[in-house]
Amino acid sequence: MTIKKATLKDIAKAAEVSVATVSYVINNVTSQTIPEETKRRVLEAAKQLHYVPNLAARSLVKQKSGLIGILVNRTENDGFWRQLHYSTFINRLEQLLTARGYHVVLFSLDAADPKLDIISERKLDGVYVVDVRTENFHLISSRFSIGVPLIVIDSIINDSLFYKVNYDYDDAFALAKASPLAPFGYIIIDSFNNEELTQYIASVSGLEQDAVHFLRDEESLSRFLKNKMNQTGLALSEFAAIMAAKYVNPANLAVICSAGCPDILPNAAVRISFGDLKSEAVFQLMMKLLIAPREGPDTQYVLVKADREH
Repeated sequence: MTIKKATLKDIAKAAEVSVATVSYVINNVTSQTIPEETKRRVLEAAKQLHYVPNLAARSLVKQKSGLIGILVNRTENDGFWRQLHYSTFINRLEQLLTARGYHVVLFSLDAADPKLDIISERKLDGVYVVDVRTENFHLISSRFSIGVPLIVIDSIINDSLFYKVNYDYDDAFALAKASPLAPFGYIIIDSFNNEELTQYIASVSGLEQDAVHFLRDEESLSRFLKNKMNQTGLALSEFAAIMAAKYVNPANLAVICSAGCPDILPNAAVRISFGDLKSEAVFQLMMKLLIAPREGPDTQYVLVKADREH
């Protein structure tokens, strides 16, 4: 059975508006003033009719591809926790972009030696670069033409041309230190490709160097946690906490939930959660830059605070 694809005319009839109005709403044309109620009716009709935008036609009209790239830097020996770390974030970001009519192209790059030919084959309207090594950043960013918004995530990069979105770790640590478990005897920090971010997190934790463990593998973690059963500790990421809970009492752990999945933690652990706030922040920033590239936030570092409702 062949299902007829919905057209703009079908949506206009269902929403009781003109085809032009439907086109303005579907294509997010900001130069037209359209009442919110009309936009709601059009979008609801499009949803009910299972309307799928024709990206090829849109590209010809708007000179845009409708594609947003997410470039995730990975290493060959990534532990399972690193492979899963961005799953929730990417899933939520893809949902937001898809709802706005964009298609997402996900690239996995070798963090040590990124191969960039495949990127050059795609015309992207906007790009997210996730957890990138400083020495490779300009090699990656140079592949995109001026005017293509590029947002850096989970990285400290000394370049004022690009916006960087990170969690507000100062705020998260302040919340953790206000918990009944403080003061903490140690901290476990999930590993990042961006060494500057890793070292920054260690510095703002306020703990001495010998009380800081950078998570590389479970064997070294078990050695670090030996004789720490009765100490309170702080874990950066849910996966680090789950591994630590094999060797210490989870009731003595506070967890900064940087992977976006606090529900997988043992019930006894204290949670500092960010919810979907990072996905929302990078989505809204990209939408703003796509419309007005020079009207972004005043600061080049956008910091996402913990979700007070969690």
